[in-house]
Amino acid sequence: MIQRASYILALSRLEGMGCITMRRLLEAIPFIEEIFHKPEILRNQFPQLYNRFAKQLVQFSIIERAEKELEDTRAKGIEVITIGDEKYPSLLSECVDAPALLFYKGEQKALQAEYKLSIVGTRRATTYGRKVVTELIGQLASLLPNLTIVSGLAYGIDITAHRAALENKLPTIAVLAHGLDRIYPYQHRKEAIEILQQGGLLTEYPLGTPIERYQFVGRNRIVAGISSATLVVESALRGGALLTASMATDYNREVLAIPGRLDDQYSKGCNQIIAHQQAQAISSAEDILNSLGWSTTKKMSGEEQISLFPDIDLPDNPILQLLQKEETLHFNDLIVRLNLSPSELANKLFELEMDGYITTLPGGKYSLT
Repeated sequence: MIQRASYILALSRLEGMGCITMRRLLEAIPFIEEIFHKPEILRNQFPQLYNRFAKQLVQFSIIERAEKELEDTRAKGIEVITIGDEKYPSLLSECVDAPALLFYKGEQKALQAEYKLSIVGTRRATTYGRKVVTELIGQLASLLPNLTIVSGLAYGIDITAHRAALENKLPTIAVLAHGLDRIYPYQHRKEAIEILQQGGLLTEYPLGTPIERYQFVGRNRIVAGISSATLVVESALRGGALLTASMATDYNREVLAIPGRLDDQYSKGCNQIIAHQQAQAISSAEDILNSLGWSTTKKMSGEEQISLFPDIDLPDNPILQLLQKEETLHFNDLIVRLNLSPSELANKLFELEMDGYITTLPGGKYSLT
């Protein structure tokens, strides 16, 4: 007997079939197989859709291919979850454009967790951003050990969130923009394997789906829709993190953000959505729990609270000590203060920039990363 998931996958392969159209069909025609075996039902209820898909629906081979594809998927230990299934994440099912099919590999407990927090941000995370994510998740693990952290396995803030969750024994879900037969970026394969033991990998894309740019936008809507809230840690004025935050707002989810210095490029996005009252400013794990109404039996001391501008452990280096005091200094100022030749200073600055401690600013100025 052909399973419901096979019919849904076959429908998703029809040219012009989108998530919202699929959702309308599934709600109007609960026995989805009737679209293929009794196409007059589709013609009577959705004549325009019938005219669009009629020629494709008579090709029964698309169902056979879908059935074989799902058999291969399950053989690899991947769960196929249809919308309406009890295993389908409840919050995600509320979204109008929720995927009709999900592919999941990992611990079911993480997917069904009551408390989920999505954490997003720039791929070019600063030392400050990575430190904030790491300390914040450490606090959350202490206060709410049954919390699941959701992110997208990308460079920067995403992978930092996954690593911090793994280190603190929190479940974590990585939402991918491709099939589960690959990991992108490949450099995060090690973390992906660890996530399988402590959480899971989730996607709407079948095995063999190539990586396309537009699919990352689709991935972001799952990140936004599956959780009670989305936390933006660092973002420029434009970027995928702010798009995810906007989607979360559209889904009536809470949006939280970590503020930063006004002149930091990757804090400008967070500062903007806070200023426009599109996100709530967060300075500690307790802020997150309070804003979401999540209860905890433990209170953190003042020393445990995260600082918005934490002190970063720096090597004993006179250049770094100066920049820590002055925030920004011109190349010529550094020459005078350090009594170095231009070539000596240039070499030292290059080494510090390669190590990720400093960044070059317009006009020949330097600052800590």
